Amino acid sequence: MKETEAIIKEFTQRLKETPEYRQYGEKRDKVREYPGLMDEINVYRKRNYEMQISEEELFDKIDEFAKEYESFRANPVVEEYLQAELEVCRMVRDVYTQIAEAIDLDIYLEL
Repeated sequence: MKETEAIIKEFTQRLKETPEYRQYGEKRDKVREYPGLMDEINVYRKRNYEMQISEEELFDKIDEFAKEYESFRANPVVEEYLQAELEVCRMVRDVYTQIAEAIDLDIYLEL
């Protein structure tokens, strides 16, 4: 397992050196310059997540949510941070996908 841990440590360090992650760090640092802004972003994220996992009809709620947070998302510090975060999340998702496709495991899920 030590070899695997070393590979993972090296790989994650390399991910932190990517332009996407560096930009995310810069935008995160900018958000932290504004007291309470990260807390507001976390509330936004939580509400967004809860809406996504809800089994209710969401069209009206999505519109209402978008209107409620329109001015919040218009803040360039918030918008740039959330976009940078999204890029890093996509990068991580792609890594997971590539690992899953590269490893031949006989795991089948019945849906």
